[in-house]
Amino acid sequence: MQKIKSAFLTLALAGATMASGLAAAADVSQGAQTVAIGAGSAFFGHSFAAANVGNTFSDRFNFTVGALSNLGSQVSTFSPGISDGIKITGLTLFNSGGLSLGGTKILDGTADLWTLGTGHLAADSYYLLVSGELLNAQSSSYSATVTVTTLAVPEPATYGMLLGGLGLLGFLARRKSAA
Repeated sequence: MQKIKSAFLTLALAGATMASGLAAAADVSQGAQTVAIGAGSAFFGHSFAAANVGNTFSDRFNFTVGALSNLGSQVSTFSPGISDGIKITGLTLFNSGGLSLGGTKILDGTADLWTLGTGHLAADSYYLLVSGELLNAQSSSYSATVTVTTLAVPEPATYGMLLGGLGLLGFLARRKSAA
């Protein structure tokens, strides 16, 4: 009788473990999107239909930087009348080599806000990964922005003028010390 109870408990535990695996959250990510940064800024986001409570997402937004640049980005959610609609769990920047830079959580709750900023991005292909979880059965969305500003690179003539000016200052300093 003891062996039958043990076997039954083992089967019950195995069934509960398999059932909990079936109840895992679904991934409601959208496919990779390309963001066109025309005038230096772009807006993007994702709207989710109702009845997605407990589901997760990891949305990828691709863009290209053509010259040495600075980048600023933010992701925000606001769920009016709901305690929590979407919980943003990450904002990460990746380059073509897989190197990443994580964002910073500013607000968490009814409104979520994440920011990410970096300077001196080389010309390359990049993507922003926005990840999170849907906490409410109502429809909800998040919005994001990315701003890329090209850094001014001095022309060769500027360096020539700088060297000429330093030479002139050296000549004047030497002449003054000789007098």
